[in-house]
Formats: sequence, structure tokens, C-alpha cells
Amino acid sequence: MANHHPKLAALAKSISYRKGELASLEKREDELLQALEAVRREKGNVEQGIQQLNALIEAFEIDPDEVRSIRATPRKSGSAHGAFRGTLVKILKEAGGPITTATILDVLRELNDSRINLPESTRDALDKIGRDIRTISTYGMVIRHDSGARGQPATWRWIGQNQE
Repeated sequence: MANHHPKLAALAKSISYRKGELASLEKREDELLQALEAVRREKGNVEQGIQQLNALIEAFEIDPDEVRSIRATPRKSGSAHGAFRGTLVKILKEAGGPITTATILDVLRELNDSRINLPESTRDALDKIGRDIRTISTYGMVIRHDSGARGQPATWRWIGQNQE
């Protein structure tokens, strides 16, 4: 093969890169079109369901247009449903005794589980942990072990069954 001028070689290289970029964009376009079709099918199913429900509502002589819509609340991307509380329960069980909220935060950060979306701010993360543990405690599975005095770190203990 004959020696080519460097500018010609650079152009050929640019063309090669552009062709590769085009191929990946075409692949992405196909994926997006397939996703769009899936969304359209799902939308059609929802619209059909709404029509069926409207027919039921009309049977009760209620105007379906007077029924307000509810804004759907999307999940945080990347988080698995129940992963955070499940991990909290596991940590509380494995602690074998009283454990502070700050210690739980340290354990969660060490786990580095991608399914758990832990807030970046330490204060926000501690609040999230405390909120979820208080929710678990309403089922009688966890009790607050400290006095609950303001300014003291919260300490929790797994009891594992309803207290009645």
C-alpha cells in the first residue's frame, strides 16, 4: 500500500470514527423506538382501563369528568423497593443489642449497596434512618433503647416481635 498524505489519513480516521458513532446512534435509536412502542402499548392499556372504569362510574350516575386525577409519584431511580428497610432490619438484627443511628449510618456506608439511595448529607441520612426505624417501631419490632432526650444520639434495639 502506498504512503498516504497525513491529512488524508486523518480524514480517513475521522470518517471511521463517524461511522462507528453513526452505528451506535442507530442502535440507540432502535432501542428508543422499541421503548416508545412499549410505552404506547402501556398507554393504550391504561386508556382502555379508564374507559372501563368510566363505564362503571356512569352506572352509578356520576360524571367521570368530575373524578380528579392523582399525580403518580415515581420511585427514585436505581432504588429497589424495600431494600433500605430490609437492610435496616438486617443491621438491627445482627447488632445483637442496642445500636445508635450514627452506627447504622456507618454500616450502611460501608455496605455501599447500589440499591440503597442514601442521601449525601449526614444529617439527611440520619433523618432518613430515624424516620424508617420509627416506622418499623410502630409494628413493635424495634424499640428505642435510650431515654429519648433531645440532643442525645438515638439508640435502637431489635426485639423482633410485637410487644403486647
